[in-house]
Amino acid sequence: MAENYPLVEQREYTRAGKRGGFLSRRVSRTDDELPTVAAHHVRVFRVGEEYVEDHGQLRSDDRTVVDASSVTVVDRRVEKPVVVETSIPSGEVGDFTVRTTFYCTVVDACAVVRDGVTDVEALLLGHLRSVPGFTEDGSDRPVVDSLAVRDRIDARLTAYQEMRPAVLSGMRVRHGAVEVLTPAELAEALAKEEESRRVLDWTREREEREQEANLRRALLETELEIRREELRNMSAVSRERNRQEEERLRNRYQRDEDAVQQEHELERQRARNRATRAELIDDLQIVGTDPSAADFLAMRSGDISSDDLAQRLDGRRRADHEAALQRLSVDREDERWKLERDDRRYELTHADRREDAIEERRAELRRWEAERADELRSRQEARADAERRRRDDREWAGEVLKAKTALTKEAFARGLFDGVASGPGEFINGVSEVTVKPQSDGDALPGQEEASGELEGAARTSASGDRARRTAAADLDDDDLDLGGTDSEASLGH
Repeated sequence: MAENYPLVEQREYTRAGKRGGFLSRRVSRTDDELPTVAAHHVRVFRVGEEYVEDHGQLRSDDRTVVDASSVTVVDRRVEKPVVVETSIPSGEVGDFTVRTTFYCTVVDACAVVRDGVTDVEALLLGHLRSVPGFTEDGSDRPVVDSLAVRDRIDARLTAYQEMRPAVLSGMRVRHGAVEVLTPAELAEALAKEEESRRVLDWTREREEREQEANLRRALLETELEIRREELRNMSAVSRERNRQEEERLRNRYQRDEDAVQQEHELERQRARNRATRAELIDDLQIVGTDPSAADFLAMRSGDISSDDLAQRLDGRRRADHEAALQRLSVDREDERWKLERDDRRYELTHADRREDAIEERRAELRRWEAERADELRSRQEARADAERRRRDDREWAGEVLKAKTALTKEAFARGLFDGVASGPGEFINGVSEVTVKPQSDGDALPGQEEASGELEGAARTSASGDRARRTAAADLDDDDLDLGGTDSEASLGH
């Protein structure tokens, strides 16, 4: 770096001495021991194990300054650009030069001084080299593909900055622009910087020489004019003496002018020599390690002939062709390996999908079997409920039949059917074996409609028999009639 950042200046103190008059002697330091600070600088004094920050307000006799063992000037500019340059390998012969700009800001000057952050560029370079995959970003790219490498590195550094920012004691670091230079671009940039520096130095030296020459010329002319004025006011002897003095001054001026001219000529010769060396350096930087360019330069200089140049170019072309064939073979092997890897990945993916489909079908089959088992169980339970209802209906019909049979026997025994016109046979024929039950809350089972019809016929027959019994029951005593009527109504009600 061209300047010290973030530590601008560091001084170590010895024990402070007593200064002042006889009555006002006190321990203090001189003003020269306190470094001057700019508007964006702060001073940090170390007092024992503590660090005290000063914005230029402490004086030389302040207790903190007197007890301090060292003082450091810290630069607290915001977003100070720090350029870090490193090289990464490319896919061909030669390296990419990565130039990254970080913007740094000191947020805790005491922490910076305490931890000794003196070389920010080296720390940022270490952070940059520690980014995972940074040095391999250009290994698969040719030297001419610097834009793609720059975009890749910029994306990687941006993502890494989000996950793990650069950590420097007392500083905040932000990632900025990224430049990726090829060897030719780097050589061109260095040549431009060298040319600019050389032109700047030459211009500054020329201006300094011109200023010195003008100053000397002005002084000599002033002195000469003074001498001439004195000569005009002197006597003839004085005039002669002044003439001699003037001649001496003229000779001295001429000698000075000759010396200046000779120095100017020597400087021009040095400039020509520097230009020649710069041209040689430019040729070397342009040619570099390119053998073809070196052969052309040698042919232009007359060191080799055209036939030698043609033979060298032909041999180099064949070597390049063989290298290209070898690279093509390597690329084919890489492509074949990628295809095999993709096929293997497809087979594994297909196998996983097939296993997933089999597992889904098994789960569907288990679900279907469970649903079928539930349906079978429901059917069995419905069948058992129907069987239980039929059994209950049969039992109920048997009870009704028994009641009707008992009533009929009782009626016959009492002679209740003696006056019935149709005779007791029709009534007995109406009392048959029926299996009927009252209407349940579910759907009627098969054969239930027929049983209901039979029950209605039996009921009508029983009703006619009841009317006959009521007519004939006038002779029965009250208790027996009530008992028989109650049983008949109970049976018909059911």
